[in-house]
Amino acid sequence: MDRRTFGELRRRIGYPDAAVPEERDWYTLRPGYAAVEFAGDPARRAALGWDDDADMAEVWRRTARLSAHPVLLRDGRTGRPLNPAGPTGIAGLGRLRRFGPNPTADGVVTLGEGAAARVLLVERRDTGQPAFPGGFCDPRPDGTFEHPLRTALREVYEETGVVVRAGGVELLHRGVAAGSLRNTDNAWIENTAYHVRLPATSADPPPAAGRDDALTAGWFRVAGVDPARMSDVHAANLLRLRALLGR
Repeated sequence: MDRRTFGELRRRIGYPDAAVPEERDWYTLRPGYAAVEFAGDPARRAALGWDDDADMAEVWRRTARLSAHPVLLRDGRTGRPLNPAGPTGIAGLGRLRRFGPNPTADGVVTLGEGAAARVLLVERRDTGQPAFPGGFCDPRPDGTFEHPLRTALREVYEETGVVVRAGGVELLHRGVAAGSLRNTDNAWIENTAYHVRLPATSADPPPAAGRDDALTAGWFRVAGVDPARMSDVHAANLLRLRALLGR
């Protein structure tokens, strides 16, 4: 996705107008870089103490525990963790819930094999982009999070009405969701995507309808989905899916 489109979509979900840096990592960042500080009200209400007065020692314990990234950098001025995917032009929580990693999970549900394979997609209510059903892992009282597989299966049902089981599931990808619209310099999404193969008991896929965060939902030929219309995260997982299915 080009920087202009990224900026337009980011504004659509409520972020301030901020330049998207050309630099992709913290080591090549130009002198004088200044990100726009932003934390939306929904993020602040959900933050549960992880706001601007957060205990940075606890932030770092949580970041080290949750992040799949092997190298984590610290902002020398604020002590906040720095997004492993690089600068975004926006600092603070953004519309995320906590500094550091925010775990999400997607369910990549397919029926059939090869050129005939179909995949379950939703149309995002906020951006209009095609996407795999998914969402945030629910936090638990002890500071841990719902298992990402449970999140993925739950979100498939909540957004499409399709019930899928844990059988026939394989890990498609796990890592920092580079290019997510919600990422900031100090808070970012780490996504786990699971491929769920439905048993080929029928030529017709189960009916799907858009619910919750999904405007619409339906089944599409894997080979016919245009990755350019998706977010960078989902486009990358679509290409992984095609390679897995041999297409």
